[in-house]
Amino acid sequence: MTAPDPTTRGYDHVALCYADDRELLASAVPFIAGGVERGDAVMIALEPARAEVLLNAVDQPDAVTVLAIGAQYARPAGAIKSYSDLFTKLVTDGAQAVRLIGELPAPVLATAWDVWARYEAAVNYAFDRFPVSTLCAYDARTTPPAVLDDVAKTHSLLASPDGNHTPNPTYVDPPSFLARTRPTTPHPVQLRAPALELVDPAPGDARRAVVAANAGTLGPDALDDLVMSVSEIVTNALRYGLGPRRLRLWVGVGHLVVTVHDAGPGPADPFAGLLPKAGHDGGGYGLWIAHQLCDHVTLDRDASGFTVRLTMGDPHQAV
Repeated sequence: MTAPDPTTRGYDHVALCYADDRELLASAVPFIAGGVERGDAVMIALEPARAEVLLNAVDQPDAVTVLAIGAQYARPAGAIKSYSDLFTKLVTDGAQAVRLIGELPAPVLATAWDVWARYEAAVNYAFDRFPVSTLCAYDARTTPPAVLDDVAKTHSLLASPDGNHTPNPTYVDPPSFLARTRPTTPHPVQLRAPALELVDPAPGDARRAVVAANAGTLGPDALDDLVMSVSEIVTNALRYGLGPRRLRLWVGVGHLVVTVHDAGPGPADPFAGLLPKAGHDGGGYGLWIAHQLCDHVTLDRDASGFTVRLTMGDPHQAV
């Protein structure tokens, strides 16, 4: 995806880091009221208790569409696609502008922020073709400092308690943010030996191995999604990576973890996996498909090469 023309950009990505409900309402209520007054499509995707506080504070709560936070923020690439589809429909149906207040579910801030930090950077490009303003809410009392540091780098605007939005001096352009190496925390199940390990497997061999190792751990639909994702990533490693290619699989309680490693540098596109982009040979969608289907996907580079880790099932269960 090419960089948008800054003279025609449409997306305002605003960070709202609040210390209490008073600060949240001081920024959010004028944002909603201004959108309703203009006739914009106005939406919120907040935890139910926070959504109720906000709706009780606005004059026209019936003019605000409430989105289910769990469904909306299940997976980063899925969230980008679903929001893009929603924005497209709203604009096609006549909305001149869209305003959204959203927050990520609390668990992901502690367990999956690595992939959601990439999301917060990527949406600056993904949503720039839409007349959209989003107010991304982060509770400064409970959000880890490292997360707040990334929030400060991935939002082009900052919300102040008086309701104004000002340019963010610490904003980092998305390609630069996404290109930096982020250490990946091992999944707890990876602390023991893998249940299987294959060297240079063909995609078919990888698919059969995952099915055999599952042994009832995942349901049929989840298993099918993981098998397709593993097949795509192994195909990528064979097509674009360097040998040896190594697949490892761990079985946990209710979930499987699969890593595919090769000795190459990995994709050059910083948005790989989050935004669909066809390659010169008609491929190039493998990582994006895996991000759509798997519960958690990490990309890791080190001196030995490039590793994709796929997790399917409940990553918060005991291992």
